Amino acid sequence: MNKISEAFACLDEALFEEQMEKVETLLAAVRREGRLPVKGGELYYELYPRREARAAIVICHGFCESSEKYWEFIYYLYSAGYQVAVFDQRGHGKSLRERVDAGVVHVEDFEDYVEDLHLFLEGVVKKMADGGPLYLYAHSMGGCVGARYLEKYPADFQKAVLNTPMLAIYTGPCPLSVAKAVCDMAKLFGRGKKRLFTQGVFRPDMPFAKSCSDSEVRYCYYQKKRRQNSCYQTSAASYTWGSTAIRAGYRAVSSKNASQVSIPVLLCQAGRDRQVKAPAQRKFIKRVQNGKLCVYLDSKHELYRAGNAVLKPYMENILGFFG
Repeated sequence: MNKISEAFACLDEALFEEQMEKVETLLAAVRREGRLPVKGGELYYELYPRREARAAIVICHGFCESSEKYWEFIYYLYSAGYQVAVFDQRGHGKSLRERVDAGVVHVEDFEDYVEDLHLFLEGVVKKMADGGPLYLYAHSMGGCVGARYLEKYPADFQKAVLNTPMLAIYTGPCPLSVAKAVCDMAKLFGRGKKRLFTQGVFRPDMPFAKSCSDSEVRYCYYQKKRRQNSCYQTSAASYTWGSTAIRAGYRAVSSKNASQVSIPVLLCQAGRDRQVKAPAQRKFIKRVQNGKLCVYLDSKHELYRAGNAVLKPYMENILGFFG
């Protein structure tokens, strides 16, 4: 373990809001915001450049998330000597929408996410990195985007962390194949852009117990931001999104595609995850050429927003891996 990871300290959960105010001030002083033209509109992005950086880390967020949700995580990476780049994926945050109802995430083809990431890397991130190493941190839906990216563009990143990647969506007792068939049938009848019948509208009062985080203060902190800003209130997928996301997971896990990934990949898995399925993650990490699986048995889906008892060793693991 390197010196940076040994010295790592989380924000105090008892003083979280107070300390996050200082973090936001620090990040605001270095943040550069911009918009990147892509198919259908523009993507909002944030850069956190620094001189003599160890590397540039690109963050690819998850379903119904935004760049702002990662500010604490960005602060940790920046403090450890890294430049950071993050963007709101299409259908999320301050980026373009492909549907009138801003609460529903819709994309015609999951590969559009992959190509958006490629354009962000080529058009923005590589200029900031200035020839330095490029690392990827991708969570949940972003983890599936990241996996497909590593398969299609295997030479762009030198290392990657896939955090609870959405390689197979958790659909409860309903088999994934049946869920996809339902989505495909809805598309056939012209309902592809409609909200999936299993998902509802944004709930400003959703209790912490039903969240994906193990830290109540972290959950409440961002939930407050969601209540105050309608662009963060995405809450559901369209039928087309469901179909293409399931298909993307199949593609990512296939032996033919996964075996193309040669860089070191750390896959972090949560034992109490009810958003994605663990078997697909295990298949993927076994099929890549240089993969490592790390399991946090007592944690929920959002490991990067866990309570400090888990977050500290988790961050030490991430920083040690990036090194």
